[in-house]
Amino acid sequence: MDRRLTTILAADLSGYSRLMAADEEGTVTRLQGVFADIVRPGLSREGGRLIKTMGDGMLVEFTSPVAALRSAVAILQRVARDQAETAPDTRMLFRVGIHLGDVISDGDDILGDAVNIAARLESLATPGGICISRSVHDQVRGKVAAELIELGPQPVKNIPDPVEVWRVGAEGVACAADKPLVRTELPAVVILPFDNMSADPEQDFLADGIVEDVTTELSRFRTLTVIARNSAFAYKGSHKDERQIAEELGVRYVVEGSVRRAGDRLRATAQLIDARTGAHVWAERWDRTMADLFDLQDELTAAIVSGAEPELGAHERNLARRKPTDSLTAWEMCQKGYSEFTRYTDEGYSQAHAFYTRAIAADPDFALPHALLARLAWVKVITGRSRDPAAEISTGLDHAAQAIERDDRLEIGYVALGVLLAITGREQDAADALDKAEALNPNNAVLHFGRCHACLFMQRLDCDRLERAARTALRLNPKDPMAWGFWFQLGNAFTFRNTDAADPEALAAYETACRFPNADCFVFMATALKHARLGNRDKAAHYLAQARERYPALTAEFWRRAFRFPIWARWVAADEPNLQILIDLGLPAQ
Repeated sequence: MDRRLTTILAADLSGYSRLMAADEEGTVTRLQGVFADIVRPGLSREGGRLIKTMGDGMLVEFTSPVAALRSAVAILQRVARDQAETAPDTRMLFRVGIHLGDVISDGDDILGDAVNIAARLESLATPGGICISRSVHDQVRGKVAAELIELGPQPVKNIPDPVEVWRVGAEGVACAADKPLVRTELPAVVILPFDNMSADPEQDFLADGIVEDVTTELSRFRTLTVIARNSAFAYKGSHKDERQIAEELGVRYVVEGSVRRAGDRLRATAQLIDARTGAHVWAERWDRTMADLFDLQDELTAAIVSGAEPELGAHERNLARRKPTDSLTAWEMCQKGYSEFTRYTDEGYSQAHAFYTRAIAADPDFALPHALLARLAWVKVITGRSRDPAAEISTGLDHAAQAIERDDRLEIGYVALGVLLAITGREQDAADALDKAEALNPNNAVLHFGRCHACLFMQRLDCDRLERAARTALRLNPKDPMAWGFWFQLGNAFTFRNTDAADPEALAAYETACRFPNADCFVFMATALKHARLGNRDKAAHYLAQARERYPALTAEFWRRAFRFPIWARWVAADEPNLQILIDLGLPAQ
């Protein structure tokens, strides 16, 4: 491929849809006049190559960042003078973003992340203003008669790391004094350099290594925006208040911690802070020996990530619950929908579907609600709650594909795709999708829970693999809203190894699952059947009552056809005498 370093200018007309709605023909005529009289001559004077126009927007290539910025400033100044006598609500104000980066040539077109970044910078600009990236800033500083106002790292959609942004101030160029709103709805977090509390300054490398690894691993979660290491380490030794740091970086959450070594012992602490309120969301401490330094670093990284990410998610869901429904953003609709989903009831599933659908309507380019709808489809099918499993699977596969199309690094999209493919019997395709999800983020407990479900649909069930996946999910996130499901799958691994045995390990896992307040009815049914097998009729009756309370429509026939995985029919047949005991204890037969 033909690659080159170039300067990209992206621009569009602010309020184009509003102007067209008010006066379609007049807007088109005026826009054509501005392009012919001001924009094209202004680009030509500085050697700009107009790559393409897109209705109200354009993409331009320059050989020099200085030329690109001079051209943009001159054009906006000329447009401002030209529109000065026009009514404010009908003025044509362009927004401009400029980035210097590597692109791929495709005929007369150019492609690549650098083009996307220029477009995102344009979206951050004030109407009539310009935003530039660090790569442009470093080239034009002192060479253009304009003030460059630092806005700090700005998270931008579909770009993994925040982009450092400057706003350009010049006569005739709009430049508001405040920072632009961060356009992402995802919660942003920074992992600050950990303090080395040891007497030995050489231990700085350990503290820094942990922070770097935690930053890398947390950034795998596409539902978070994680500030890059270089930006975070600019605050090393600064002793600034975390609220001030959060304001400067545009983040909601701060992770800070310390490392202390004494002889062969090492103590690490970490805490997650909501910078808006100063409240501690989560804190933990670890004591370890220095037997193997790199293993220790990996262990602490995993512990911090598996502690901070779930607590951050839970905090976000709590915030979403408190907000009036009509004020929610697409991100918050996903959080509120997920809260409804984790009730694991028909009503909860219905409410979750409604919120996810509203999230898509609010932001059609947002991948997460599509992934969550795909997950909802797989859960409804697996638990026997779907009225039309074939249609549910088809819809779920479509949402998984749309999630991946919008964000091919969102691991939950691949997890949902993998489980739905497993349900349809496409074992290898399912394994490929789940492997892709694990390559993207092995720290996500939902991935390993998805592997549990995929295992159940294998023609030859691998109980060892099922057990490993369940234990990994529990290790990564024992507080997950779905943690009762992790315990249930662990119990299934023990049960399916020998369907004729009353395995005490299986019973213990099932009973643990039942202690979760949001556990679904089938957990209690499985536990009741275990107690029926053991002759514990009172306990069987107790767990049966709990199952029926959670799902009043529960019947023996529903149980026989509840799950679609291949081993289910064999297990139900082996458990038929115990199911008859539950019928005697009050379970309706039909």
